[in-house]
Amino acid sequence: MELEALDELLNEIGKPIIEEEPKAEKPSLEEINSLKSTEKTSSKGQYQLITKTENSNNPAFQKLQSYLKEHNGFVPLHGLKLWLFSNDAENKIGYKKQ
Repeated sequence: MELEALDELLNEIGKPIIEEEPKAEKPSLEEINSLKSTEKTSSKGQYQLITKTENSNNPAFQKLQSYLKEHNGFVPLHGLKLWLFSNDAENKIGYKKQ
């Protein structure tokens, strides 16, 4: 009995305290290309702007947004540089070829 109680206690101690949240799935190049975008120019050159408004019915927007948030708002992916706009991170994503 005492050994069983000790075994149960050790099993509980060994469990992680915080459950990891599931990681966002990496969006495919096809999903990124399915998003409507507008060409823009900044001081760093031309880029494509993806807005939530233009892509409200496309689940790829939410998938890409979640993936970027998980990677601190910036990620190189499929030969592209993708980022969340820091001043409006909920609604805009930018990207350009690397």
